[in-house]
Amino acid sequence: MPSFKNTNPPMDRATFRANLAAIPRVKIAHLPTPLEELHRLTAELGGPRILIKRDDATGLAMGGNKARHYEFELAHLVEQGYDAYVNMMDYHSNNARMTAAAANKFGIKYSCVLRFAAGREIQGNLLIDKILGADLHLLNEEESEQSRAEEYARELGRKLEAEGYKPYVRVDHEFPTIVGTLGYLNGALELLGQLEEMGIHTVKIIGVGGRSTGGLTLAAKNLGLDWDITGVMVNYDMPIDSYLYDVIPGAARVAKLAVGFEPGDMTILDQYIGEGYGIPTSEALDAIHLMAKTEAILTDPNYTGTVMAALIDQIKQGNLTKDDTVVILHTGGLPALFTFADELWKHEYTGV
Repeated sequence: MPSFKNTNPPMDRATFRANLAAIPRVKIAHLPTPLEELHRLTAELGGPRILIKRDDATGLAMGGNKARHYEFELAHLVEQGYDAYVNMMDYHSNNARMTAAAANKFGIKYSCVLRFAAGREIQGNLLIDKILGADLHLLNEEESEQSRAEEYARELGRKLEAEGYKPYVRVDHEFPTIVGTLGYLNGALELLGQLEEMGIHTVKIIGVGGRSTGGLTLAAKNLGLDWDITGVMVNYDMPIDSYLYDVIPGAARVAKLAVGFEPGDMTILDQYIGEGYGIPTSEALDAIHLMAKTEAILTDPNYTGTVMAALIDQIKQGNLTKDDTVVILHTGGLPALFTFADELWKHEYTGV
């Protein structure tokens, strides 16, 4: 049974779809993304039937889940007349990369304040940021303290305004916090259609614990779907209340949904983080090698590789069985593979 409980009658799909269609949106992502059955991985793990939703294949500078997000965020920026965007992220950010790409698509000047970036090797997302022509501001450790970095971004916004731009300073707006959920309300409809084409109605979904899996959960609750959704946490420094539970109600409000999101609606697994974000566990490295060897699908050490490690462990523990059908949400992040080249090269894969 799904981890959420919904005593309200399901919302009809036509109304759900119409509510989403009423929200301004532009076309950026390559949709629909494939839903692939992983026959060899299923056989290797000897557990549930496993499929993967390939949101690494959304396009937009090496793809990822945020292409769905920016279909709503860029529409919002264009509608409001912004012609500059000031972002603030950590040096390895997928968000920074994909925002740069989305801004380029619409001729919006893009500046990005990158925390802990000074002195870093130019590779992975940071390299792509540069290739995309982003105006990069690489902060040292002292400058990267949260409040100082936010003020740096605001000051950059003031400078752009003095130059005649209308800048959108991300840290001062709510809308960027809800677009991830909005994107995956729409993504849920897409996935639902693909599953029904395959005759699948009951499914367990596993992905990174965040606004994407939150969007799938919110959609499943409102539509009365038999989906059980698990979010795998990848960062100790991301308070789940402020990052997830406090912002999803905003997406529900914008989409005019009758049923909201409550803590407990999505199963949260936080035991697979290891030493911390950006430090891949041996299990995640194993999972990356296994997925590549069985299905020729690349996953990253920070996100879907960690999800895969969680999936493998849950199967070993007997929490997922041959009676289950599991969908892995692949959220992208592939440039990080090159950032962790040494770890991946030296890791001896011995099987699971």
